[in-house]
Amino acid sequence: MHGASGADPTEPPRSGPFPFPPVPHEPYIAELAGRLREQGLHPFELPMGIDVRPGGRCICCQTCDGFPCRVLAKGDADVCAVRPVLESHDVELLTRAYARRLRTDPAGRRVIAVEVERAGEQLEVRTSIVVVACGAANSAALLLRSAGDAHPNGLANSSGLVGRNYMVHNNTAVMAVHPTRRNPTVFQKTLAVNDFYLRGPDRPYPLGNLQLLGKLQAGMLTADQPLVPRPVLQAMANRSVDWWVMSEDLPDPDNRVTLAPDGTIRVRWKPNNVVAHEALVQAARHMLQRAGYPLVLTQRMGIETNSHQCGTLCFGHDPTTSVLSPCCRAHDVENLYVVDASFFPSSAATNPALTIAAQALRVADHLRAMAGPAVASGL
Repeated sequence: MHGASGADPTEPPRSGPFPFPPVPHEPYIAELAGRLREQGLHPFELPMGIDVRPGGRCICCQTCDGFPCRVLAKGDADVCAVRPVLESHDVELLTRAYARRLRTDPAGRRVIAVEVERAGEQLEVRTSIVVVACGAANSAALLLRSAGDAHPNGLANSSGLVGRNYMVHNNTAVMAVHPTRRNPTVFQKTLAVNDFYLRGPDRPYPLGNLQLLGKLQAGMLTADQPLVPRPVLQAMANRSVDWWVMSEDLPDPDNRVTLAPDGTIRVRWKPNNVVAHEALVQAARHMLQRAGYPLVLTQRMGIETNSHQCGTLCFGHDPTTSVLSPCCRAHDVENLYVVDASFFPSSAATNPALTIAAQALRVADHLRAMAGPAVASGL
């Protein structure tokens, strides 16, 4: 993990410095950071989990943001969790398997089996503890598919909140174009601005986060602008600096995951907190124009941009207003845990991945403590 402690003006207290120094800006981005500082802003090096240590795997290519890493240099779940854990003889990974439903005992208090389809075969997985981690949409859908006599409205759904309060952030992509100056940057995603995270420039309420995207290419733009000739898109990409603008969306019980009669997953999401997001886009536009970019293009993202979805099985102390306990155990089912973005009661305005990881470690400690010393030594 690379970063600089104290660089982000909204950073909370840390127990220690980052293990490695921040990923350095390329010259074009370093100059842009200087122009932002001249405006009184506090741009900072974006903390990054990529392997650019001496002798590390990262080659700092143009495809880092939004693409799988072909040299395994990203600190993602595949590299940091799945591959290492598969080296253990205690773990078995079933690929191409579909968890159809969770089956409980007659009282509905414990899950006794996970019903799985694999290569046309019906399987049952039995265990004393079940941890669901399918993501906000699919975890909710799995519990809804697991309805039974003891849980007629869906497993662990006595509160009626399974699938509700779906959140996915308000997102806008911004291209700031300088007509006569090329951007030669290869690895662009090193800069962020949080000056508007807690309050806007002329508003007392939070707006959100600004951070650079990986360098956009003409092919990435073609899908949104199919009528524009590719050479024109390439010329714009060659002269642009590209940003991701992200604001919180608020929990709304009518934004939800449901199942159609045929079992198809349906997601309803109507954006909210839009005024704050539009104010952040305007702040970004003004910031970039002052930095020397006369042409600032924006593209608002819709429901299809769902990489930050969360909130469908929120946690809390009260079983009537939450689905999960603070340790992510279902209030209604004593051996069922859900450890993914589903537990979020609100979305903040930043990528939820680190919060998910932190909560996963917390739940693991809880399970280890419950198992007792003899069993925990083998976890």
